[in-house]
Formats: sequence, C-alpha cells, structure tokens
Amino acid sequence: MASDKNDSNGDDEIWLYHPSKAAAILFAILYGITTLLHIIQMYLTRKWYCSVLIMGGLWETTGHILRIISVDNSDSVGYYSPMLTLIVLAPAWIAAFDYMTLGRLINTFLPSKSALGLRARRITLIFVPFDILSFVVQGSGSGFLVSSDGDSFQIGSYILIGGLALQVIAFGFFTITTIRFDIKYKREFGNEGRERFVALLYCLYVSCLCILVRSLFRIAEFAEDYPGTLSKKEVYFYVLEAVPMLPTLVMFNFWHPGTVLMREERKRNATVAAAAGAGV
Repeated sequence: MASDKNDSNGDDEIWLYHPSKAAAILFAILYGITTLLHIIQMYLTRKWYCSVLIMGGLWETTGHILRIISVDNSDSVGYYSPMLTLIVLAPAWIAAFDYMTLGRLINTFLPSKSALGLRARRITLIFVPFDILSFVVQGSGSGFLVSSDGDSFQIGSYILIGGLALQVIAFGFFTITTIRFDIKYKREFGNEGRERFVALLYCLYVSCLCILVRSLFRIAEFAEDYPGTLSKKEVYFYVLEAVPMLPTLVMFNFWHPGTVLMREERKRNATVAAAAGAGV
C-alpha cells in the first residue's frame, strides 16, 4: 500500500513512506457515513449517551480528512499533528461507549443489576474515569511525537505506551465483565429471552477484540526504536488501526443499543400499564 521513505522525494517530509491518498479518502468516507447514520439513529431513539460513540466517529472521520490534506502537505506539522492525535485518541470514545452500553444491558436484563460484583451504575463510574485517564495520558504523549527532537519523541512514546497500557488493562477487565454478564444471564434464564440482546452482546465482544488488537498494535509501534518496522509501512496502519476500528462503529448501525433498549422500555411500560389497568 505504501513504500519506504527511502523512495521519498525529500528529507524534510514527516511521513516515513509515501501515504496513499486514495486509501485516506476511502476511510474518511466510510467513517463519515457510519457517523452520520449514528447521529440520525441517536435522534430517532433519543438515547443521548450515544453521542459518545458519535464523538469517536467524528474524530476518526476528521483524522482521516486531515490525513488526506497531510498527504499533499508532507512537510507541514500543522496537519499531521492533529491528524495523529485524533486517530490515536478516537478509540477512547468508542471504549467509553462500550462501557456505558454494558451497564445499560446489565441494568435492563439482570434482576440483580450487577455482574462480577459490580452494580450496573458502578461499571460506568469505574471504567469511564479509567478511560478518561487513559485519554489524557495518550493526549499528553501524542503532542511529543511530531517533535524533531529525538528525546522529546522518546518521551512522548513512553507516555503514549503508558496510556495505551491503561486502556488495555481496563478493556481486558471490561471484557471479563461482559463475559460474566453473559454467563450470569444464561445461569438464571438459560437462553430464554436472550435473543432480545444477543446481537448487541456479540457486537460488544467484537468491539472488545478490535480495540484490544488496535491498542496492542500501537503499543508495539511506539515501543520500537524509531523508525521501526511498524511505523515505516502504511499497510500496518490500515490493517491494524483503520480497518479494526471501522466495525466498532458499523456494527452498532445494524444493532443499535438505542433500538434494543427502547424496545425493552416499551415492553416494560406496556406491562406496567396492563397491571395498573387490571388493578382498577
């Protein structure tokens, strides 16, 4: 998809390879479409917490638009720096959305409203602050990466690795909590009623896998001596960053949490109304 920087026309370019403008345009369009659909779905379902996922989509879309511009301005840090920051940090928004979605699933479908000893509300209160901390640490580190000073770049890499490691630890524990929710529901109800949310649950599983793969890729990339193998080939960026993160948005277009939760709320309201009517 891209060649080494050795084939480049100038030594002052930021890129370590010839970036593909066509690929950047394609992914900007794909991320833009799924994000637009999420905006529409949020308004239709009135589930405003989905704005967190939309932020992730907007950051991915904007990051790839800036990537397009940066291809034509390969000696300008002004486009490259915000592009790098947006794409590196966008998954933190999507992770926060996953945390909130699991909390709502537990609150809606488990009578005990808890999994792995965590109440539904505490899942959000524990994981989201962890995500914010990871977000801040990664944001602090990304600012150093475009520096021409080797020491500053190394410091930025270490900071980013720390932020990504926090994200991996939190998401690993979150994955275990998601599995525990699934096991607990099956233990209490078997497969009865599981079809109401199973597609959404599988979306969370896939999202967990995609974000973990992407985060491990970034850790490996920043841990290499610069410039390393992963940072000198564009194909790694698309295969291990852009491609894995796209399903974390697209899946929820097809199996939207707002639709699942809104359907359950209507059933619950109908049951309450029927009970009230029978008591009159």
